[in-house]
Amino acid sequence: MGYVMEVYLGDMAQLEAVIGSKDDALLSRILEAGGGGVEPEIFRAIVNGGPFTEDDADDYTAAMEFLCLHLGGENIASVEFSFGDDPDITDLFYDWAFEDQLPEPESSGCGSWSKESAAEHLDEWLEDSGADFIDQDSGEMDWDEVSQDTWWANQSKVAGKDLFFFWGGLNCD
Repeated sequence: MGYVMEVYLGDMAQLEAVIGSKDDALLSRILEAGGGGVEPEIFRAIVNGGPFTEDDADDYTAAMEFLCLHLGGENIASVEFSFGDDPDITDLFYDWAFEDQLPEPESSGCGSWSKESAAEHLDEWLEDSGADFIDQDSGEMDWDEVSQDTWWANQSKVAGKDLFFFWGGLNCD
């Protein structure tokens, strides 16, 4: 089965703060915006801090992706992949971003890099390989030629935002 990963710039503290916030005004705005096809009771559970069920874990992931965008996140990439074919992609979301807050889903998920982690990744890459990607004529970095995760790390650093990697099956609702 094929999967797709959407990469976002956003604010992890802001997104985590929604879980259990009991912010009725935010909940109303989410529901008025349509909720991205996610059932209202899923958003109610998130905003109220539960109760959560394992059966709805994939729906919580979809809701958090909608919230990421609703709270000012920016989608910077969409990547199709298959498990086992691209370990560099699957390593990005190996750890569940909302551990201890939401049930971990089985057929979707979300990983994250803090803006500090992204900057560290970028700095290490620049030190190890960056010189190989400097255009000899202009002396500037050729960002079109670097790996996806390095480009994303650069976008995170430029924006001062965290990175989110939401993924799910291409044939899923």
